[in-house]
Amino acid sequence: MLSSKARRRFSYLTCALSFFLATLFSTGAMASDETAVDRWLEKTADAPIDGLTEGVYGRKDLDKLANYFPPGLLRLLDFDGFELNLAKSQSYKKHKSFVEATKKFLGQAQLTGEQQLTNYVAGQPFSAEQIQESTVESAGTMIAWNNVHRWHYYGYSVENGLAFIKPNAGSSTTKLPQGFEGGGDVYRNITMFYHRVYLSGLSTENNNDYRLPVDGSDKYLFKEYIEMLSPYDVAGMKFVLERPIEQKEGDQVNSYLPTERRVRRLSAKERADSYIGTNWTFDDFEGWSGMVIDNDWKLVGKKVVPHVLNSENEVPRFFGPMSTIPRDRWQLRSCYVVEAVPKWDGHPYGRRLIFVDEENFLIPMTLVFNREGQLWKIFITTYQKDADVLEPTVMESIPRWRGSVAINLLDGSANVSPAIGPTNFPKVKASTVRKIFSISNLTGGR
Repeated sequence: MLSSKARRRFSYLTCALSFFLATLFSTGAMASDETAVDRWLEKTADAPIDGLTEGVYGRKDLDKLANYFPPGLLRLLDFDGFELNLAKSQSYKKHKSFVEATKKFLGQAQLTGEQQLTNYVAGQPFSAEQIQESTVESAGTMIAWNNVHRWHYYGYSVENGLAFIKPNAGSSTTKLPQGFEGGGDVYRNITMFYHRVYLSGLSTENNNDYRLPVDGSDKYLFKEYIEMLSPYDVAGMKFVLERPIEQKEGDQVNSYLPTERRVRRLSAKERADSYIGTNWTFDDFEGWSGMVIDNDWKLVGKKVVPHVLNSENEVPRFFGPMSTIPRDRWQLRSCYVVEAVPKWDGHPYGRRLIFVDEENFLIPMTLVFNREGQLWKIFITTYQKDADVLEPTVMESIPRWRGSVAINLLDGSANVSPAIGPTNFPKVKASTVRKIFSISNLTGGR
């Protein structure tokens, strides 16, 4: 994916960290393995959504927060100056077009034996009642498909940063990016442009068979465009991903590397590789990327966890020893806990526990375990959502992505990707789809 020069730059993270890893992270990994997390889920299953009052919680209150933050993440909050601003848990209405489509097609969507979704048109595929009445395997799969087809309008575009962070090495003088208010050595910082457009399953296109009037809307669910803007050695690197409606056909991911001046198609196995040297793979964006049929699913239960769903910051803020903890307004959210086990034996992940918001099917947090059962990675995603109103407009109804965090508990590294500027939800024209999301135009600009 990267040139040999770029790969060498990304790989040096593994060197000279043994002292920091031994002192900062090895204990946490031992104490936060699969068994400990499963015990935490069972022990705290009844921790209610009103179990904590509104207010500010600090380091001295970690015992109260232990019912809501999983092992591994809880210990990362144990630092001087930690504060968690807990706001009232709110309910947020979806846009009327999505609500109407959900009602119109209620009960129509079905699961195949291969976990593919059939007979789906628009809206939320499965109701809470259907999930409750299903087997744990079918329920987990239904929740996954509800996440895929959550309310998203036509998709979104945003310019965002991507920081590579390691523990401070003594007298580090690295200047942290805007919004990074804690510790950590940001040894590399990339800016990029991201745009996803949905072509089908659009509740707002009820007069056009719920599809965008463009070629391919009968075949694709969405397309993604990613372009690296800086620094100079990655600027111009681009990706176009095409997600088919029939997932068994597989994603088509194409990359363009300016240094090689050619477009290359990534194999399915490369989706499980590190995304440009980060702790994310192509399957990890926003907690999990939506390839349902690549996993075996199971509903583990329900759990109330904290989530930044309505950020109070225009510029995302992070603090803590590695600047990985959102410094923001949190609220307690009732979530489904689903287990996703990769079907591919060669996948580096042994198991994911994905926390899916019961109301909006966003993913506030994902826990990733390796094949040895150790808690390996923690993904956190933050959003901004306007206060609930009786008849929300489109813009009032959409949760706006504002930032993602990937914490690697086993090697001590982290990545933080904050939004730079607003998250936009444009209604894309057919000409724009052809220009930006066409593989043949990867060698050109936006």
